[in-house]
Amino acid sequence: MVGIAAELLEESVPLEFPQGVASGDPQPDGVMLWTRAVPLSDEDSPVHLQLQVSADSGFSTVLLQEQVHTNTASDYTLRTYIDGLSPDTYYYYRFLGANDTVSRVGRTRTAPELDQPRKVNLGFASCQSFEQAHYGSWARMVADDRAAAEDDRIQFVLHLGDFIYERCWNRRQDGSPQSRMVPPFPDGVDTPKNRIAVSLADYRHLYKTYLSDPHLQEARARWPFICTWDDHEFSNNNFQSYSTYGGETVLDAQRKLSGNQAWFEYIPAVLDELKGQPAHNFRPPSPGPDEAEQNKAALESLRIYRKLAWGKHLDIVLTDNRSYRSPPSMPPGLADQLGLPSDPVELVAITDAGSAYHDGKPPAVLPYGDGNVPNPARDRKPASMLGLEQRAWFLSTMEASAAPWKLWGNALPLLPMRLDLSTLPFTDYQDSVFNLDSWAGFPYEVDVLMTHLGTQDITGVVSLSGDHHMHGAGTIRRSTTAADAPPVAVDFTVAGISSSPIFDDIVAVAKKDQSGLAEFVYKETGSGLEPVWHMSMLNGVFAALTYSKTGLQPVADWLGPNAANPGLQYVDTMANGYGLATFDAQELRVQMITMEDCRPDFTTAPAIKYVASFRLPRWHATDTPQLEGPTFTGGAPFPFEAPEV
Repeated sequence: MVGIAAELLEESVPLEFPQGVASGDPQPDGVMLWTRAVPLSDEDSPVHLQLQVSADSGFSTVLLQEQVHTNTASDYTLRTYIDGLSPDTYYYYRFLGANDTVSRVGRTRTAPELDQPRKVNLGFASCQSFEQAHYGSWARMVADDRAAAEDDRIQFVLHLGDFIYERCWNRRQDGSPQSRMVPPFPDGVDTPKNRIAVSLADYRHLYKTYLSDPHLQEARARWPFICTWDDHEFSNNNFQSYSTYGGETVLDAQRKLSGNQAWFEYIPAVLDELKGQPAHNFRPPSPGPDEAEQNKAALESLRIYRKLAWGKHLDIVLTDNRSYRSPPSMPPGLADQLGLPSDPVELVAITDAGSAYHDGKPPAVLPYGDGNVPNPARDRKPASMLGLEQRAWFLSTMEASAAPWKLWGNALPLLPMRLDLSTLPFTDYQDSVFNLDSWAGFPYEVDVLMTHLGTQDITGVVSLSGDHHMHGAGTIRRSTTAADAPPVAVDFTVAGISSSPIFDDIVAVAKKDQSGLAEFVYKETGSGLEPVWHMSMLNGVFAALTYSKTGLQPVADWLGPNAANPGLQYVDTMANGYGLATFDAQELRVQMITMEDCRPDFTTAPAIKYVASFRLPRWHATDTPQLEGPTFTGGAPFPFEAPEV
């Protein structure tokens, strides 16, 4: 029974709430509340229900009762912003239909006042494929938070993207079956390897499927979420409204519109309510006939980059790293065309900076191959991940922040992920970039951003990032090229909640490769594969090769570190899990949680495998960030813990 008389309209009907409840983007005096209310009957008519808000979970005192409405146009989702609340306060909420039908109870909390010196505890997460594993990470986070002292409990969760995956793979990379499957799409396109969402009904289907999971529901009901997106909310490795499957660039403006609309319907976010900010709600566009107009209309249908705050100590700056980025700066297959084994750092710099390379004097031809290949970027403006308008907003927002900590909700890692191939003897290889889709493929803009932080004495910038299905941590330097450039920011990149660790993909490539890549990636032992890739990132490929040949870790340690990855302190590409961060006036503490195997289903929350901990003291304009760690509890990944003999 509901337990309190509900003032429902006569036309209210019995309801079910199959995707639970959620809240988002807490403000000092308000928060966005969400549910999906589906009629138990087959009637296709507007749904009238009641929202109740209380100071206690038993609703002994109801602080707010109001009529709210939804319909099929929003897939029965409902988002309602409530304000007039007290700062730094827990609230409980539920939705009611006729015949005593009621949603689960949600709990949220408001942000502290802007001048309140409140310690901040948050969880951060990314990449939650429904199919590749179960949501043991969410279950563990909830269970541990319930057991924690009040002062140590999570206040909100930062979700860094890939909330859904628009592609549903039939099997894993190694050919084994998925942990579970998304039911068939309403529309969808099937390929031999996967199924792809192509319509609004398909994207809605994904959110409904993902949110059917009880552990994700529990997390969203327990904490307010602050969300940005990455690529899979629309299309893998996309830019603007273009998909890039198989290296083919295709305008997919209608799919982008559908992805935007479904995100807006299912992710509670405060957008229109943020006065003086660029963010805005979904606005159905009227696209013109040509490609540029269709692309622009899709992009402008929803704008999600925004700034939030949590008391005196923390500003939260969320960027959209997909909607405004440039097309890929390197044509597909360019390295192969030039006879190169990988994408050299210098080639990436040339094509990324375009006409701005070498102080505006880019080469007419590329210094590779036979020396006659024209530079395809010579007359092109520098590439950008953020786009010029968002970049200007980002820098001005960082500059205007008076908070000691500026948290960048950044879907993609800033960490340098380079292979120092130049250290291999008897070769003429150059250092190479691991993944051009991340910030590593946009070194010109990284330099613009980091140089601005340095010259303007902007301190306390911490990027929390996702996407790469790995844990990582390190300092980010003022320049991507100057070896003596000081660090100006710090990046913690978090492994996937459930998405297959990136090591699985790297091993799959290495096993097919014939150039000796495997010795930089893994070493077969009696207990399985050692992730030598970690050593390649941290110590360098020569150290990794030496270890693969000899098994002598002290020698490999002596040969490091990898000078191509300055500031990189931690890599674990075999992890699933999440992060916890605590900010106060003087320091940041971060824990990177690695779970035991998340692939099997479970009845109790799975165990934690190990925790990597970091400490970052606050720094000032005359200082540089000094990241301490990792230290480990419960064991450690290779090569931080000596392998068993």
